[in-house]
Amino acid sequence: MSGMRRLLAASLAVALAGVMAACAGGGGSSLPSNSPAPSTGPRAQDTNGSAGATIRIPLSGAAPDAIAIDGTTAWVLAGEGGTLMEVDLGASRQVRSIDVGFGATHLALPLPGVAAVARFDSSGSGSYLPVVELETGVLNGVSTGALGGLCDGADGVIWALEKAGRLLQVDVARRAIVGDAAVHIGRDVHTEVQWGAGAAWVGSDGTPVLRIGADMHTDATIEVETGLPFVVHGGLVWGAGPAQLWAIDPDSNEIARRIALEQVFEVLALDIDGNDAWLAIRHPGPVGAVLRLDLASGNVVQEFPVSLPAAVRIAPDRAWVASYLTNELIGFAR
Repeated sequence: MSGMRRLLAASLAVALAGVMAACAGGGGSSLPSNSPAPSTGPRAQDTNGSAGATIRIPLSGAAPDAIAIDGTTAWVLAGEGGTLMEVDLGASRQVRSIDVGFGATHLALPLPGVAAVARFDSSGSGSYLPVVELETGVLNGVSTGALGGLCDGADGVIWALEKAGRLLQVDVARRAIVGDAAVHIGRDVHTEVQWGAGAAWVGSDGTPVLRIGADMHTDATIEVETGLPFVVHGGLVWGAGPAQLWAIDPDSNEIARRIALEQVFEVLALDIDGNDAWLAIRHPGPVGAVLRLDLASGNVVQEFPVSLPAAVRIAPDRAWVASYLTNELIGFAR
C-alpha cells in the first residue's frame, strides 16, 4: 500500500519538488547503481542494546517513502534520491542500491525477483512505471502517465493509478497494459489503489472509495467520512483519515468498522497484522509519530516519535518505518 504508504502521493510530490523546506537539501545516494554499501559505512543503531530495542538502519537514498518486505529483505524506495535500496533485515544494513529515477512514491513486488515502481516524474529513467529486474538492476519501463498509486494484484498483475484519473491493469511479465478505466479522483491530493477480494479499491482525499472489478467496471461507490484505502487484510479493506480508521466489508460494500482517531492531522501510511495496526501519522503542528493500535479494543497502545514517517510495513518481529527526513529504516519491536 503503497506505497508512500507514508506521505501520500500528493504530499510527497510537493516535498520532493522542494516546496517543503524541511525536506530540502537531502542529497542523493553516494552509491553507484547496484553497488554494495561500503563495509566501513554507518551501521544500524540499537537504541538500548536489547533484543527488543528500536533498530535504526541508515539509508544511502534521500527521502525514503515506500517499503516492500520479502522474507528477511526489505526493499526501500527513496523518492528524492531516486534509488531502490536492498536492506538485509537480519544483518540490519543496506546491501546495495538501484537507480530508478527521481519522484518515486510507490513500490510493488509482483513477481519473484521483479519490482515495479510508480513515479510522478519521468526524468532520468524516462518512465513513470519502471519495472526492475532485481538481480541485475535492469529497468524496462511501461508507458503510462504520471502515477499517484500502485499495488500488487493477482497472478503477476499490478494496478497503477494515473494522477489524471485513469486506473491501469498491467501484466508485468509482458510489460503491457491489459485494461484501463477512467476513475474520479481528486487532483493534487492523496491517492491510493489497493487490491483484494477480487477488486481494485481506489480512493483520494475528499472522494468516495471506488470498487473496480477485474473487468475494469466500477462495481460500487462507497462513501467514507475521511481518508482512503491503505491495506486489504482479514477480509476487509482498511483505510484511514484524520478522524477515523475504518474498514469496508467487500460482501456488503459498507463500512463495517470505525475507530475514532484523536489529535491526528494526517494519516500517511497504515499496515495491519491480526489485531495489530500501525499508523504513520502527523499530529497537529505538524508533529510526526507512529501509532500502534489494538484493533480489538480500539486503543492506541504505543506511540513513537518519528519526524516524518512516510511508510510502514509489519514483519513478524518488528514494524518497519521509513523515516523521510532522517533517511533511515526504523524497526520498532512488536
